[in-house]
Amino acid sequence: MWFAGVGLARDGYRIALTDGAGRPVGAEELYGRCDPERPAARLAELAGRAPDGLAVVVDSANGLLDGLLTAAGVTLYRADPPLLADGRDDARSLALLGSSKLAELVPLPPGSWIMSGREQEMTEAEAAAGPVERRLAEAGRCLLGGEAPAGEAGAEPTVALTFDDGPHPEHTPQVLEVLARHGIRAAFFCIGLHATAHPGLVRRIVAEGHLLGNHTWSHAYLPDLGPLGLRHQLGSTGEALAEASGAGLPTLMRPPYGGRSAALMELVAEAGLTTVLWDVETNDWARPGAEVIAGRVLRRVRPGSVVLMHDGGGDRSQTVAALPLMIAGLRRRGYRFVTPDELLRPRRGREAAVPGAGASARVVADSG
Repeated sequence: MWFAGVGLARDGYRIALTDGAGRPVGAEELYGRCDPERPAARLAELAGRAPDGLAVVVDSANGLLDGLLTAAGVTLYRADPPLLADGRDDARSLALLGSSKLAELVPLPPGSWIMSGREQEMTEAEAAAGPVERRLAEAGRCLLGGEAPAGEAGAEPTVALTFDDGPHPEHTPQVLEVLARHGIRAAFFCIGLHATAHPGLVRRIVAEGHLLGNHTWSHAYLPDLGPLGLRHQLGSTGEALAEASGAGLPTLMRPPYGGRSAALMELVAEAGLTTVLWDVETNDWARPGAEVIAGRVLRRVRPGSVVLMHDGGGDRSQTVAALPLMIAGLRRRGYRFVTPDELLRPRRGREAAVPGAGASARVVADSG
């Protein structure tokens, strides 16, 4: 049997193979500046060629390939801490975990997702982060959504639309076209690997007046990462977005899955990044239908709400179709569309002296 490890480096997806004895099979392969479908297709091809089958090993820093691989019938395992150094590992080391410690890995069967089996742990970590979140929210360094007190800019009927997991070559332009037709600015929380594949779309997002946010390099579960892993995920993404957009380092960050801990929230704030969460979850990724997506927004929105949608990570045609429906419904109710930074401004006006966001955000990119 062969084992494939998938590493997510600054130059792209890396695939390394070993046999059952841990011996390398061929040279490490690089797939740079591409969508995840390309390395996923290569792994499916290798699964068909491997003697006695192929098992692919990923870790919780790789939230881009799990659905593609399980849908293709590829055998997939997740490596969790403490098997990993700093919460992530390179392709060769992950492949070796398959050949040497398969019993300690977590199988991810069809229909599961990268964090399957750890949902309770995630919920408990988020709950424990509550006091830190509230303190940072009062200081304007965390946006929860829908929590603005009466008398502040969010207490009027305002709503922020946000999109995760792009840019995507088909769906991001469609979302941008809908927003342009309706004169709405939004925020796009981008994946670093996707930004390097589609820098022109990053430039277009900024050119059309929208905000860019950091959504990590590879849709990682951030609480698993130590300082080096966090630097890679946030720093590399910030640099990729700044290079593609010409607009400087983004200062807004959204953790994939909303995964957070008290320690992580502190580290992100110390680095000068503001965490943007949400209070209206559309679950558009499940493709329940455009009317259902729009209806969820209209039922759950309140003044100062932050709506979570997706322009990447899969088929987002239903999200595109839902947008005009929710926009029309919200406007009938008197809602004004704003961006997350507009919801943050009243709180930041009260904030004590804080280092400049742009300079501090570079700490994540440059610190060792």
